[in-house]
Amino acid sequence: MADAGKRRANRLLWLGLLLSVLGPLSNGLPFLGFPAHMVPWISLILPAVGLALVLTGFWRAFRRSEIYKGKITGSVLAIISVLLLAFSIAFFWGARRIPAQVAGAPQMGRRVPDFTLPDSTGHAISFEQLFSSTASNPAPKAVLLVFYRGYW
Repeated sequence: MADAGKRRANRLLWLGLLLSVLGPLSNGLPFLGFPAHMVPWISLILPAVGLALVLTGFWRAFRRSEIYKGKITGSVLAIISVLLLAFSIAFFWGARRIPAQVAGAPQMGRRVPDFTLPDSTGHAISFEQLFSSTASNPAPKAVLLVFYRGYW
């Protein structure tokens, strides 16, 4: 058996852990201007690749223990990587779940209950006024409602 001081560090374990941690953190990329449609796949691929690297490093630590260190570290990092991948999958699944229809919510194609809000000039206007017709303006066939939060 080779001298314990000559064994090499098992860098695959740490690289795998880094990728496993970056997976869930990648969900914040849209806030930095990254295209949001790619983020779900990145947040799943990174922990999966990280887990594969950790398992490869884990295998190296046990199979070739005379060359590589990391039996205990590999075991702990493998568990952490599995948990991070499970968290990423659960977040991916839960974020895409469409909620059930709420009984009181307006449905597409149905008439919306009357409400009154200020227009862009500050004057109160009701929903029924939007559908009323005058001599100069015919009644519209539809009204598009845009719920805009604005900038704080």
